[in-house]
Amino acid sequence: MAEEIDDNDFYRENFSADTDWEVFNAQLGDLLRKWEVDVDIGVPLQPEELFHCKWQIETKTLDMLHNGIAVDYYEAQLAEREPPAEGQTAAAERCLQRTNCHHDLMSNWNSFGPPIRKSSELHTLARIYGLRRFVVLHPAGGGNNYMRSPSEFNFILSAAAVVAAEVSSVVPIFVQIHDPKWNFYMGVSLAPALRTNFRLIGLEQTPEDCRYLTGLLTLFHDKLPALYPRDAKISVRTTYSLDAVRIRMPLYVPFNCYTEDIAIDGDVERLDVQNFYALPHGYAPESSTESYLVYTWPELSENVAFDSEMRTDFVPAKAPLGKIYLSVEAFSYLTLCLSDYQAVGKVSRSLESFVGRNFSGISSGAEHTNPLDKLTEHKLTGRRAERSNYELPSQAGLTKSLPGPMNESELTELLAYLFPDMHPQMALYPYSKQSFKDKFDPMRIKSAVTDSLVSRLSCLLATCHAHLGGVESMAQVWAAFTRQLRVLWDNSLTVPGTAPGFPDTRTCLLHQKLQMLNVCVERRVHREALGKRKQQQQPEPEAQQQLSEDEDEGEFYDCDEPTSATSGSPTRAVLSLKPEGRLKRLGEQRLLDEPEEFLYIPQTQEPVPKTEDQLHDDAEVMLQLGPGSGLSTQMMCTSLLSDMEAFKAANPRGKMEDFIRWYSPKDWEEVENANGSTTQQLSVRMTTEGNTWQKVWQQAQPVPVARQRRLFDDTNEALKVLHYLETRNMSEIYALTVIPALHTALLKLIDIYSNAHVEDVFSSHIEQLLNDLCRLSRSHSNEPPNLEAFLSNLAELERRFYQFKCFERLAGYPKRSNLAQIKQQFDEILKNENSCTIVNKKLAATSDLASAGSLYDILSPKLEQDISNRLISKDYVIRLDGDTKATEKGLYMGPQFMRAIVTGDKLRLCGAFTESTTFV
Repeated sequence: MAEEIDDNDFYRENFSADTDWEVFNAQLGDLLRKWEVDVDIGVPLQPEELFHCKWQIETKTLDMLHNGIAVDYYEAQLAEREPPAEGQTAAAERCLQRTNCHHDLMSNWNSFGPPIRKSSELHTLARIYGLRRFVVLHPAGGGNNYMRSPSEFNFILSAAAVVAAEVSSVVPIFVQIHDPKWNFYMGVSLAPALRTNFRLIGLEQTPEDCRYLTGLLTLFHDKLPALYPRDAKISVRTTYSLDAVRIRMPLYVPFNCYTEDIAIDGDVERLDVQNFYALPHGYAPESSTESYLVYTWPELSENVAFDSEMRTDFVPAKAPLGKIYLSVEAFSYLTLCLSDYQAVGKVSRSLESFVGRNFSGISSGAEHTNPLDKLTEHKLTGRRAERSNYELPSQAGLTKSLPGPMNESELTELLAYLFPDMHPQMALYPYSKQSFKDKFDPMRIKSAVTDSLVSRLSCLLATCHAHLGGVESMAQVWAAFTRQLRVLWDNSLTVPGTAPGFPDTRTCLLHQKLQMLNVCVERRVHREALGKRKQQQQPEPEAQQQLSEDEDEGEFYDCDEPTSATSGSPTRAVLSLKPEGRLKRLGEQRLLDEPEEFLYIPQTQEPVPKTEDQLHDDAEVMLQLGPGSGLSTQMMCTSLLSDMEAFKAANPRGKMEDFIRWYSPKDWEEVENANGSTTQQLSVRMTTEGNTWQKVWQQAQPVPVARQRRLFDDTNEALKVLHYLETRNMSEIYALTVIPALHTALLKLIDIYSNAHVEDVFSSHIEQLLNDLCRLSRSHSNEPPNLEAFLSNLAELERRFYQFKCFERLAGYPKRSNLAQIKQQFDEILKNENSCTIVNKKLAATSDLASAGSLYDILSPKLEQDISNRLISKDYVIRLDGDTKATEKGLYMGPQFMRAIVTGDKLRLCGAFTESTTFV
């Protein structure tokens, strides 16, 4: 018997498999749910809020027919404010079909944005329709990958419409078609019983009847799906272009007397500076400011205004609101110089690779001498012989044998600017002593004193890099600078243009290094003077052999090794009870164990100066050694041991309690006994077992300061500073000088603006830049700070200044307007993103715009002559809303919107027409 065959599964086709269209819809639906497009945000928009707020943009890529479809979500980040009261929202709540999309289309507060557009500005759809939220679908990848055929348009748009209905989206969804640079979109927005279709078209040749409002109204009414009982509302804006204003501010490069010879149209004006700063200034020849006059009719009924080829009511004289917009393109040489200087931060080449190994030269520029003479010659008598034969050290050889783009005379001129006292024959800019007496604000920028050596050097390096030869000239200047420092040290001369005192860690590291070098010079001079006095006190010529020993008594010991197992004192420690090294009495206080003897303050060694990097290195060593390490204790207590030994020498019968009474009075406390009497004793931290202070006191021997080993070796420290500066590579030189260069650049701008009497106009911007630079200068990162944002803000400030100077010319200053009026109007331009109101008939009666009226009077004659030739665009917005009071479903016919932009012969029509889906 033949086997029965079940043919139920035979020839079966699986129709349950998901198609690509269904997969795409599912992915798009999940993405829209994630973005919560079904939630309607009911906060009303404020005037022009869309053009000033920030936007949140999210992008995801989905697969569709083996092609990537990018889905972009745009949402305006509106300012936080309280929702409207119940009474104010009652009218809107009566119509449940009305969504935020409808509110945005019918709101005339965001109809027109600024005519000046930037590539990074808000999306075209937000400008055209005034939408706060929308989704855009377009092919991923850009370039030539875009939708070309109507079948592709409808395929993606149908998917978007289906998904929007499934997820109950209240956010419009658009599909970008054709070439992206054309900005063509199709879109759909759904609401209960309503569907809004968005369409954009563009025409190269505008039909005559569509150039004016009359023909556009006819076209608009023909597109309506039903007859509306109301009249349409229209908003109109006309834009006129004025002649571009150009002011020639030529390039000035210090020490080069270089100015551009490019001939261009426009007035020439030089920037006045009161103080000399070695940084370039001026603006590129192509800098200019374009001006646009924009007249707006915010809302009119379609039957009120008339606009046709024969006659129009939309003329500047009848406009209720008029503004001027300024678009500035200015490139400052100062900002360009500082921006180019950033490239040095990536150059890791050493200084020797530019100027050779032995660029430091021979000391003092003197002739070669026999090294044996240096060894046998006494260190004091030899130097005194040298110092007695000159007033200024020889400058020969400072600029020779330094390879680079600058010749010897040019390099000498730069050195004369850095060290004017060393080149009196050509010094033009001596250091002002008053600037170093003024208090430097340490809470601001971690830089240096105004017009100090550090600021001059930093500016020179930036200028050399930009205009005098690049990195090679920088290396040449730095090498000559370090040579000059070595000359100053060899001749015991202090570094000019540096604040006095110990290294101030509140200033930049380069300034601290120069302060350290000055401290070393001062200590060296003091030692030599002390040794010279000791020598002059020896009347017997036969005591010449004893001179060396006597001089040693007037100096500190340079030996590093300790001379006993328990003390770091020199060999000749004073063990007798004879007091030595007393400075003065400590008031009327007496020794505790010897009430008849006064307590004397000893002569002590001066504190050891440290630069910021040295303090950091010490902290690292202490951290690695740990608190219980003997070497760590020795590092901390070196100065304490010296002071205790000096105290014991000055007060032979004193004990530790006496030392604490002078050295740390807070540790000498009063305590009350049980019987009510008060006594004094050491604090707890001084009496703890194993206390470091007690250990050091036991080790200390009575040694006066004259016989102690020096805590600070000025010779060694000075050579460390010179070696540090001579071994920096180019990126390290950049890190040392970039903050002082930026600080000086701000000071130069303040000087320029002060001479132009506009410092008050830009004071807030300068203050913000100072705060930003303060933060950058105090960065704890080892890498150079990121200056992109700071330099961008600096460039914007300089563009604003050029814009102000052009605005002065535009307003007829000084013949037809005064500086106070211009400042008032320009302050509005700064606050309102390059716009200033010149006509506002609602406020004209209150005289709030009296000064703006003068600007309108100045600009009006320029428009009366050729107003038709200056018109560049007309923007019409037509709105028609249904009856929002309808309470029954289906009676609300929805909003109708159309925008027409006429630019020359071109026309762009943007429509958003709503139809009812009740019976569909």
